[in-house]
Amino acid sequence: MPTPALDPSRMLAWATPFGPGMRTALGWASQHTGLPVILVAAIAVVVSWRIFKRTVRFAVEVVAVVALLLVATRLGWITW
Repeated sequence: MPTPALDPSRMLAWATPFGPGMRTALGWASQHTGLPVILVAAIAVVVSWRIFKRTVRFAVEVVAVVALLLVATRLGWITW
């Protein structure tokens, strides 16, 4: 029996409500662009991955700047 955390049915359980909507959206995009559904899905995955990476980088930068501001405030270099 697999570990509950590694159970495939539980790993993607959060995506279940989005399944029908995603299928409809991919079919619509495929129909209106003339591209095969698999190609539209591949493009969507690549674009979403790139957006995710940019978002993570931005979040890391914000956390770093906030940490530096807090340290500078604690050391008395900045007064508000």
